Amino acid sequence: MLDMGIIKVEVNFPELREAIQGIEQGRRKFFELLNVEIKSAAAQAIEHVLNSEITVFLGKPEEKDNKRNGYELRNYALKGIGGIVFKMPVDRRSRFKSVIIPKNEQIDPKLKEDLAVLHLAGISSRDLEMMSKRILGLEVSRQTVSNSLGCIEEKALEWLTRPINASYWALYIDGTNFKIQRRGSTEREPSLVVLGIDENNHKSILAIEPGTKDNVDAWEAVFKELIRRGLKTDDVRIGIMDGLPGLEKLFKSVFTKSVTARCWIHSLRNAMAKTPARFRLAFKKLAEDVMYAKSEDSAKQAFKALKEAMGADAERAVRCIEKDLESLTVHYRFERRFWMALKTTNPIERVNKEFKKRSRSMGTMGEKTLESLLAFTALRLEMNWKKVPVDAPQLAKLKYMRDKSNPLEETIEELLH
Repeated sequence: MLDMGIIKVEVNFPELREAIQGIEQGRRKFFELLNVEIKSAAAQAIEHVLNSEITVFLGKPEEKDNKRNGYELRNYALKGIGGIVFKMPVDRRSRFKSVIIPKNEQIDPKLKEDLAVLHLAGISSRDLEMMSKRILGLEVSRQTVSNSLGCIEEKALEWLTRPINASYWALYIDGTNFKIQRRGSTEREPSLVVLGIDENNHKSILAIEPGTKDNVDAWEAVFKELIRRGLKTDDVRIGIMDGLPGLEKLFKSVFTKSVTARCWIHSLRNAMAKTPARFRLAFKKLAEDVMYAKSEDSAKQAFKALKEAMGADAERAVRCIEKDLESLTVHYRFERRFWMALKTTNPIERVNKEFKKRSRSMGTMGEKTLESLLAFTALRLEMNWKKVPVDAPQLAKLKYMRDKSNPLEETIEELLH
């Protein structure tokens, strides 16, 4: 019993529980009936349009010997509504082909875009086939999922070859391999990736080019294509790369006002592999003194100390650092706020890892599907990069990951529209 002044309310808990349960069941039933009514109304609307369409078709002079011949039931999925069944009118001569709903179309164009996006986001065609009934209200084949990529393939490829309008002062270059399906066989082929830092210190993927090999000739073709698209060679001040023979020389010949930097992580890993086991701990500590020195001079002094301390005990490992020392310390010639970003190829390797993560979930792909996937993945990465420059202090704390915007939705909008 609740006494609220002039009103007294008596609550019987068993009866209250039954009433609430009844409301819940009624609510579910209401939405089920509403869904049925909406689907029925959608089917009737489609049938009305199709009947008008066949009437116009049969009114053509060349169809004077043709007539209606009943209908056939078709299953179709509509975005926001789900699977419906409608009557598709047919003619005696079987010449009527609806423009509104083509013969082999099972899902509307908007849902086809959604399927393509889910596929590119990393859900395999097999998983989408199994989930299609729940997601779309209609079971679709794996082939339908794969075919859905066609609606965004062209725009994805356009994005990969877009004009380069901004000025880029730093380039990361690296190659990675993917499995490509060609004429029934699977081959591992490289893709050559270029990541740039622009005048506002934001990262952007400038190229993802298929190459026959990760070699200097293939990279020369990539650089020429970047220049053709608008990259200004005089703006490039540094290139960060791995140790592919001849690549540094090529880079400097194309970008004549630049220096080249080698990745510290790769160099240290290679040196450690050549260090006797009993000296590895000491070698790593001394090498990190070089890597994290406070200036270029301090780095070279730290290397001198490393060389003297190791002596003949780790001579091969010392030479591994020494031969690239100039490239390993060149980042000190830039502002301190960029040192962390310029001393390793980590930024582009993270990109390549993301590419591989997405491609693995989709299995073996054709060349165009791979290019679409890479473009989509690159766009998703760039949505976050646009918000935070490479020299932002919060990058160290990963605060940028807490952004409340939806990079996936932004990516879809940019790719489709």
